[in-house]
Amino acid sequence: MLAKEDLEAVLIATPLWCHAEMTVGCLEAGKHVLVEKMMAYDMEGCRQMAAAARKHKKLLEVGYSRFYDPNYQAAYHVIRQGVLGEIHHVRLMYHRNRSWRRDTKPPSADYSPARWGYPTWDHLANWRLYRKYSQGLVAELGGHQISTASLFLDASPTAVVGSGGIYRFKDREVNDHVFVTLEYPQGRTVTFSSIESNDFDHITEQFMGTRGTLVIGREGEVLLFGGGDEGKKIESEQRPTGIEVTPRTSGAVMEASESRTADAHGRPLGQAARPGEGGGDPLLPYRMEVAIFCAAIRTGAPLRCGVDMALKTTAACLAANEAMDKKVRVEIPTA
Repeated sequence: MLAKEDLEAVLIATPLWCHAEMTVGCLEAGKHVLVEKMMAYDMEGCRQMAAAARKHKKLLEVGYSRFYDPNYQAAYHVIRQGVLGEIHHVRLMYHRNRSWRRDTKPPSADYSPARWGYPTWDHLANWRLYRKYSQGLVAELGGHQISTASLFLDASPTAVVGSGGIYRFKDREVNDHVFVTLEYPQGRTVTFSSIESNDFDHITEQFMGTRGTLVIGREGEVLLFGGGDEGKKIESEQRPTGIEVTPRTSGAVMEASESRTADAHGRPLGQAARPGEGGGDPLLPYRMEVAIFCAAIRTGAPLRCGVDMALKTTAACLAANEAMDKKVRVEIPTA
C-alpha cells in the first residue's frame, strides 16, 4: 500500500501485537498515523513509535475515542470547574455477561493464516484471548476508562494492585475477570473492574467528589448528583449552565446504576443515542476522532489524546497486568 498509493496518513486497526512495527514503518515512510488503542503491546514498542514520530515530524494519535466524544468533553469541563469538589474516589466498570469470543469461520476449509503470523484460525479470529497478541481486558477495555480518569483528574497513576483470573471461560489465556486498584497523586484512588459473568453497571464511570457525583453510563449518558450538605452548594454556587442537579434522596446504590436510569434521582447532562434508539449517531466519537486527526494534519491543531497520554495509559495497563500476575503492588514507571 505504501509503495503503490499516494497517501498522507494511515489508520491502523490491526491486533495489538503488530501496532509498533506497522506504525513505525508508516512513520518512516513519511505518513501521519492514527493507530488504535492500546498504543503498543509493550513499552519498548511505544517508545519506538514515539521516537519515529518525533524523528520524522509526523502526527501520531492513538484511538482513545472518549477524548473526542462530546459527552465526555462536557463531563470533563464540569469536573475541571470544581463542581464535584474534591475527588478522592473513582469507580470504573466494564461488565459483560458473555464471552469475548468471536465465533467466526475461516474463508475456506483449507485457509491458513500462517503467513500473517498466526498458527491457527482461532489465533487470528480471537487474538484478544491469547497472551502472545493481547494484553487482555485491562488493555483492550480498561485503557479507555483509565485514560479518561487520568484526563479528568489531571494526573497519572503512580502504583497499582490487582486480582484476576480465568474464572468462567476456560478457552483463553487472558483473564476473564480483573479487579484493579490504581493509586493517583493527592490521595486519590481509582478502581477498575471488568467481568464476564454479569452485566450490571455495564460500561460505567463514577467520579465521586465531596460535593457531588458524576456518573457516565453506556459511554454517553451523563448524570450529575448532589451529595449531602456539601452537594447542596452545587445548586446555589456552581451549577453548570443549563444543567439541573437533584440531591440524592435515597442511599440505594442501584439508583446510580445506568441500568436503573428510569428512576434514578439525577438529571442528564447529555445523552448520545444508543444503537437502535435513533435520533443520533452512535459512531460520532469515532467520526470526530478521524475528522480532528485530519484537521490537525491540515491546520496543525492539537490532538486531544496524543503520545504522552497514550504512553502513560499503556504503562498503567501493563503494570496492572503485572500486579495481577505476580500478586504484588507495582510502581508505575514514568512513561
